[in-house]
Amino acid sequence: MAATKTGKSLAILLILPAVVLLTSGCTDFLGGGAGPSGNGIVITSFQSDLTEVESEEDVGLHLEVQNQGDVIGYAAAQLINIDPTAWGGFAFADYDIGELLPADKEAGTLGQTGRADWMLVSPVLNRGDRRTYKPMVRMFYEYETRIIKPITFLTSEETRRAVQAGEALPSEPAIVSAGPLSVNVRTGEFVRTRDDWQMSYFPVEITIQNTGGGLIAGRNYPIGIDVEAPAGTAFRGGICPRESQLEYPAFDMNLPAGITFPPALNTINMWNGRDITITCELNVINPPQFRDTRDLKVTLSYVYYQDAELQLNVVGTREF
Repeated sequence: MAATKTGKSLAILLILPAVVLLTSGCTDFLGGGAGPSGNGIVITSFQSDLTEVESEEDVGLHLEVQNQGDVIGYAAAQLINIDPTAWGGFAFADYDIGELLPADKEAGTLGQTGRADWMLVSPVLNRGDRRTYKPMVRMFYEYETRIIKPITFLTSEETRRAVQAGEALPSEPAIVSAGPLSVNVRTGEFVRTRDDWQMSYFPVEITIQNTGGGLIAGRNYPIGIDVEAPAGTAFRGGICPRESQLEYPAFDMNLPAGITFPPALNTINMWNGRDITITCELNVINPPQFRDTRDLKVTLSYVYYQDAELQLNVVGTREF
């Protein structure tokens, strides 16, 4: 059923804001049929084999999900919003969907699809009674969002030479991954260094937004974060985010079998579930001889979940 889990230094910033956006998808839909396309692992279908059943009749539920993002994810699902004892509780075990591969753009293949199925027994109702139930599936998945932002470092002499020669100052786009969290990274498109570079710092601002139509699992929405400074630079205080921005993760949700929270060394909380901004400072400790492009890397790890709901009508058949 489950897949295998796989002295005078001043680095003067000529700041042309670099904004990196990771688009994401929404999976908030009701009933059968396909949900909107998006990124990350999304629910594409949640259906029942019947929309109206009689008391004590078998009814099957079918879930389909697809990895529409750029990294490998691991998914599992659970049924909620209906009473297990009334619907045949033996069938309510968490469903381990397993590892799902992303699309391979070079090979032209789509992201891997996973499925889950439940067979239930409709509750007992007296003849003449009729009731509508709204079973919901909650699909959890482990995922990462990754970004690589190139930053170009130039000496003052190289900057003057480029300007006098009429060359365009360097600006390289970021390499991003798609997922349910969007990330904006703002810093200088290039950094001009001078003789006293040892005492100079330049800022890096990272804004994370939840745009995937679901929520991050855990109290205050914890996100594991790893920020790698470009070569030849170091973060003020030694790390990014600073210790004052780090939180102790509180994973108090009942996760389905197969899903585990990321073992991140540094954790931040998106306390409102919508967004968070982190600001760090970098010091140039090894400037280039002329010019050099070096990468700032950010990796976010988290458990994300999304819901889908359908409607079942039950008609009573039991005699009084």
